Amino acid sequence: MDERWTTVTLAADAAKPHEEALHWVTSRLGTDVERVRVIGVDPAIERRVGPDGKRVADALAEAVHDALPDARVEIRRHAGPFAAALVEESDDGDLLVIGTFRSRRGSTAGGDPARVAERAAVPTVVVPDGPHPIDGDVVLAVEEPVDDRAVAIAVHEAHRRNRRVTLLRAWEMPVLTRTGLTDFAEDPLRWRSRNAELLQRVTADLTARYPDVRFHPLLVEGHPGHAIASHTRHASLVVLGLGHVRALSGSLLHDVLRESVSPVCVVPPAAHTEPVGVSA
Repeated sequence: MDERWTTVTLAADAAKPHEEALHWVTSRLGTDVERVRVIGVDPAIERRVGPDGKRVADALAEAVHDALPDARVEIRRHAGPFAAALVEESDDGDLLVIGTFRSRRGSTAGGDPARVAERAAVPTVVVPDGPHPIDGDVVLAVEEPVDDRAVAIAVHEAHRRNRRVTLLRAWEMPVLTRTGLTDFAEDPLRWRSRNAELLQRVTADLTARYPDVRFHPLLVEGHPGHAIASHTRHASLVVLGLGHVRALSGSLLHDVLRESVSPVCVVPPAAHTEPVGVSA
């Protein structure tokens, strides 16, 4: 699958979290970008001008043109809610990039990037404010069944950046239910062994499919959202597939995006043109 992103959508916000998003696009994608669509949303936000007197979307478009002079830059303005506009505009591109704040509320997704990432039509990269960690491994969160689109994105990024892919499987003991603990929960070692076997099968399968990529399996016990976020400190990009986007009604996704210190690529349901890959 070709994961070359040539048309990128950015959102303009007076709070300027989009500056981190633009920096990620220019430093990671660079000359691959042929077209950038700048989304200006909410007239009240658009009326806020900086010292140069430009509207926010116009200023961002100018910054994009300066950073990527060969790319075609378009400005589109919406009067509706930020999240709805970004979801609508994402259908006409390859990638949506959102800047967000970890230290305070607010982002170019109206304060809730997970809500946009879950509903977008294309993969969405959420870029937190700095400082960012070292430019380390690409981290792919392992799920069952395996999401082939997420795998393709992680492998492509590892190829392009000459990085290793860390296959991270996070697991935790099931909680008490009305019917009591499950059979697996009655035996913690059995539950851990099941996850270890899954990770081993996925690693063997991907190593055979992509012999020129280095894969590093990593099994972590703990709440999946917090466990994945804790390993973003040494990652260049974290990739979450369909299973993690849907897990627990999206709470896992919210946890990762809220705590991550590295960019996170979310592959939403609408980004899949084929059924998700077979079970590992």
